[in-house]
Amino acid sequence: MSAFSCQSEIADCVRQRNSLAQLFQNNSRLGIPIAFINEGLHGGAPSGTIFPMPVNQGCSWNRELVGQIAEVIAAEAGALGVGFVFAPVINMMTDPRFGRLQEGFSENPTLTSHLGRASTVGLQGGVSHSSHAYLNSSRETAVVISLVKHFAAYGSALGGLNGGPAELSNRTLHEVYLKPWRAVGSVGARATMPSHNTVHDIPAHANRQLLEEYRNHLGFGAGVTLSDCNDVGAIEDYKMAGSRAEAASIAVKAGVDWDLQCGTDPKQWSYNFLQEALDLGLVTETDLDMAVSHVLTQKFALRLFDLPATVPLAPLRDLDSPVRRGLALKAAEQSIVLLVNKDNALPIRNLEAQKVALIGPGASSVAGSGAVSSLIGPYSLAGANVSTLDMALGAIGAEFSWEAGCDASGPADAGSDKIPAAVKLAAESDVSILVLGDIGNTCGEWADRDSLDLPGGQLMLLSAVANASKKTILILVHGRPSTFGAGNVGLSQVDGLLAAWRPGEEAGTALVNLLTGKTNPSAKLSQSWPRTVGHVLSGSSPWLQRVRGKWLANKRGSQDPDGRRYDAYVSSLYDPTPLFYFGFGLSYSKYKYSNLELRWAVPPERLAPMRDQDRVAVLNVSVTVKNIGGIAGSEIVQAYLTDPVGLPFVPFWKRLVGFERITLGAGEQRVCVVQIEWQDLAMHDIQMVLRVFGGTYKISVGGASNQDSLSHNFVLP
Repeated sequence: MSAFSCQSEIADCVRQRNSLAQLFQNNSRLGIPIAFINEGLHGGAPSGTIFPMPVNQGCSWNRELVGQIAEVIAAEAGALGVGFVFAPVINMMTDPRFGRLQEGFSENPTLTSHLGRASTVGLQGGVSHSSHAYLNSSRETAVVISLVKHFAAYGSALGGLNGGPAELSNRTLHEVYLKPWRAVGSVGARATMPSHNTVHDIPAHANRQLLEEYRNHLGFGAGVTLSDCNDVGAIEDYKMAGSRAEAASIAVKAGVDWDLQCGTDPKQWSYNFLQEALDLGLVTETDLDMAVSHVLTQKFALRLFDLPATVPLAPLRDLDSPVRRGLALKAAEQSIVLLVNKDNALPIRNLEAQKVALIGPGASSVAGSGAVSSLIGPYSLAGANVSTLDMALGAIGAEFSWEAGCDASGPADAGSDKIPAAVKLAAESDVSILVLGDIGNTCGEWADRDSLDLPGGQLMLLSAVANASKKTILILVHGRPSTFGAGNVGLSQVDGLLAAWRPGEEAGTALVNLLTGKTNPSAKLSQSWPRTVGHVLSGSSPWLQRVRGKWLANKRGSQDPDGRRYDAYVSSLYDPTPLFYFGFGLSYSKYKYSNLELRWAVPPERLAPMRDQDRVAVLNVSVTVKNIGGIAGSEIVQAYLTDPVGLPFVPFWKRLVGFERITLGAGEQRVCVVQIEWQDLAMHDIQMVLRVFGGTYKISVGGASNQDSLSHNFVLP
């Protein structure tokens, strides 16, 4: 395997790749083809299409869209001769302090499972029913092996710190953090990367029980595992091994087949020590044969032994084609969430006729502003042609001026000397568009924070500009939920708020389309948004939590209409409920729900004996949705389940079990059918066997997790 990295012109990169492939195949002892690997989180090639980051894709709640994005990533990676991509990331980042939150689809296991499954199928060309089979090669563009990251429970890092231990119960491990792995296993995921962290006090790279569970019970089979950077050597740092050879032997026997050899120092490449481990009797040839068999199986699956070592240059013509940029634009538009719209401040129908103050350190494409890197986010490849907000405003003929206003990182007054110019511009303008949020050194891998407030001088800037503006529209370009100072006073000062996350190469065009009403917002949050960092891992963050019986008994704190309780902290400025709920998002339209009906696709009496029936729809939930607004729009219909009383464990307050996106014209109504699959209805019993329990359930549908527009009870035997 070779990690693919090239700084030359793209055609020269492919020529270098071809030369290396020929060298290995023609001059190595056994002539085994080399496999190339590259990033594929939201783009597949240098100078290729850069899509919105996974957190954006999660906010689209659109399986089909995620699958289409994955197909393009596979095609563009394949054009370079890459066979494996690092995607998708199916970790649930349940602590927003964690800087890698933006790399995952959602904090929720059901949403992550469905989107992760769609991504895996898109990358690999279809559903694989056996890890020993060839990948589907029937489509015109390339397919790649999906190397899914990071196994397991990586997003629950203690303290929100990268590599922190996952301190969680066995039930939470299985029902929350392993659920998406079962989903991608059910469609034939072929490769995975163990995570930095420990699970039940054992590093993932040394955790044989965990890796065997994935292979034997979650559908991974003969898939190949690749270590994360230096993590085999870290077994020694965890004090579980006395030498690098011993660490390598532990990893191989645990089930880590490949070692990702980072850096240029061979002394740090842990699997270089396997010969020493073999000589010392720490590892056997049988152990090594097993690892080799997994590697070779997936090389055969890619047809590396059947196809020429070289790849043609012709597919490079399609990198970042107009059609693919159109998909990137669609993805951005469907993933930017409208969170605040006071007095219908948005859309601004005649934006091009108004004087616009464009304010914020990342609002302009000028050199050194950081706008481009903030809009596309990390793990994107070089050569992007990015539409920034100032470029898109210029394209519609808008009259605007830009001021940075502050620095985006550093102390709370960083760059405050720039605020007066921004305030002057705001006062002289018809509307102020503030672009604030996170940059690379405040949100990313090894960029975790102990605050969720906007970093640097951005809170000072927000307050000053809002006080001077006739209308203030805040656009967050960010990688985690943000808060807005003590009591979130900054939020109360804005007229409109768009959470743009990392919207990719068509960011500017998408934002202008949403601001002007050319596109109607439809995205919904894939994360619960806490009011303060002190609420992280409290009753409101993450959203999916189990019933707190004592809070109910003592009638503690605030209560949702569905009966969920949130205990409050003493002497606090904050209500204990979420600032914005999981599944929430506004539109320029409004939607009305009626006529909830349930139709069983599988007779209820057959559900209890069923086992391992992933991807089998057992219940169809139909509801009539009417667009009662004046323009066409899309609604995301969400189905939640409240579990029966009397289970042998504490249930969740309620859980997401299905969702569907429906597009309606102005005044149009249509029946939307949400399919509930067996694995989303099922729960784990005391032996951690997944099955459907009997009892009285309540299913509810609505436009957010706290909006139960309609509900219906049903009984399972």
